Amino acid sequence: MRRDQRGYSLITTLLVITVFLLLGLTIVTTAVEHAQFTTVRVDDVQSLHEAKTDVNEAVADLKAELSDPNFLVRHRIFAPDQWDQFLGLGSSSPGEDTIAGRLRDRYGVIMEDESEQYDIPKNQVFLRALRLTKTFNDGHRTRTVKRLVFVTNTPSFLKYALGSKETVVLNGGVYVENGNVYTGQNAYASNATNYVKANGQLTVNSSNAGMPLLSSSSIWYTNDGQLNACGQTTGCWEASQGRFRMKTNWAPRWPTDVPEPAPTIRQENEDFIDVDFDLTVADKLLQASGILPPSSDYIERIAGDKNSQLHTLVAELSNQWTSIQSNQPDPNDPRKTLEEVIKEQSKTKPLYLDGNSVLRGDVDIQNSGVNQWLIVNGDLRLDGPTNPSTFVSVRGNFIVLGDLTLTGNLRLDASIYVTGSTKIYQSRIERALNNKGVVLLSKGPLDISRINEFNNPTIPTPNLKGYFYTDSSATIYAVGSYLYIEGGLFARGNGATAPDTDINGLVVNAFRGQVNGENGEPDRFTPGSDPLSSRLVVRYRPEMLVEQGTGLPFVNRISLVVDRLEVE
Repeated sequence: MRRDQRGYSLITTLLVITVFLLLGLTIVTTAVEHAQFTTVRVDDVQSLHEAKTDVNEAVADLKAELSDPNFLVRHRIFAPDQWDQFLGLGSSSPGEDTIAGRLRDRYGVIMEDESEQYDIPKNQVFLRALRLTKTFNDGHRTRTVKRLVFVTNTPSFLKYALGSKETVVLNGGVYVENGNVYTGQNAYASNATNYVKANGQLTVNSSNAGMPLLSSSSIWYTNDGQLNACGQTTGCWEASQGRFRMKTNWAPRWPTDVPEPAPTIRQENEDFIDVDFDLTVADKLLQASGILPPSSDYIERIAGDKNSQLHTLVAELSNQWTSIQSNQPDPNDPRKTLEEVIKEQSKTKPLYLDGNSVLRGDVDIQNSGVNQWLIVNGDLRLDGPTNPSTFVSVRGNFIVLGDLTLTGNLRLDASIYVTGSTKIYQSRIERALNNKGVVLLSKGPLDISRINEFNNPTIPTPNLKGYFYTDSSATIYAVGSYLYIEGGLFARGNGATAPDTDINGLVVNAFRGQVNGENGEPDRFTPGSDPLSSRLVVRYRPEMLVEQGTGLPFVNRISLVVDRLEVE
């Protein structure tokens, strides 16, 4: 009997040992597999990190290579084909003396030209769309890290949704839906509601307009990384001596009793690539005349013309253009409108209007689908219809040696240079049916007012599409008006103060919510919390660097516009 008990005990002991042995083996096997998985996972993460690092370093290397302020002249690059050779484009095996070859050898990053996908006229402009890529293996498949870079010789202001080389003041609930803000000097933000009545009375309303709001991806770049703010509505400004003047309730910190979060503030460390307005207009006059950049003589001639009067240059070049009488379109048929005469003209050469002009119908200044130039030696008024469902289409490039007025409903595919002031009022400006927009540069003040006045849309849609620049200062009112800019707005500030203020730069006045009209004046302010209920929304569009390539302002250095990094 005892032997049987001992036998049973032995069997039980062996079973227990076997069970624990199996459990131990299972734990060891699981631990080994987990360790192997962790090792593979760590390797995968490291491979991804290394690929991202290499692409980002390649972008930084490219930026450093092109940072010379006199880049094009120093490298003897005066024509687009010379630019492609320097970059190493169009070759399956670029040499080590090209940009593409160096990035491949240093970082294993491949640089491909995607300019044709964006319809960039490579034989006319220096703009290029470059895709930088590097492949890696994540343990299961081959993947690619890539980044799109636009390389262009255009000024820095085109990279921002809002900004000024001097001071930027954002009063009220302006919403930057996409893009960054740039301030070369001082930056200010408040929840004040400032506007001007029809009789010219400056008004500081007690309604809370909301603090400026930037999207989570947007950054406010300032000269010193500081932002001054005021959250006391009527305690921020006063109307005194015909101007809005700041009170003392401003502090270098975001108010703690407002619902809007403080924007991301960073100090701008990159050089600001400025534009010389007169030099740029002279450049465009020569470009319009077919004087392309085949040699260094091109740059030298532009520089030589910089200090001369533009009207003198126009007089010298006008015999190469097709002249049209602006005050008497067609002596043989007085029933023809100026727009009809322009339509019938050959567009192989620029068109020239000598005198003040008004255009009320469709204007198409294109040659084989490429924008041609219309040069106006005087003031120009583009006067569209006011019927909300009817638009006038304007296609072409314009140089206006005077003032410009835009009013009514306009669809624009254009680059416009104005040596005087620019006024946009009672207007709705959209992109042309080909989905291109407008780049408008004015040397004098830019005045935008009465756009969709007292409109409170339930579905916000852009109603001012393009990029608007003034070499001077600007004040924008979006309290009674409703502005949804798809593009950007920049007031360089050239010493003159913004209208109705003593600020040199850009001053924006906006309200977040609904505003109704009473006898033509803003009334019944209803604040809103939805960012898109702002009466000034700005959505930056980098595509304008592509759409108006031949008409963009020229500078003698190269800059980069970098898109987000992607992994496929």
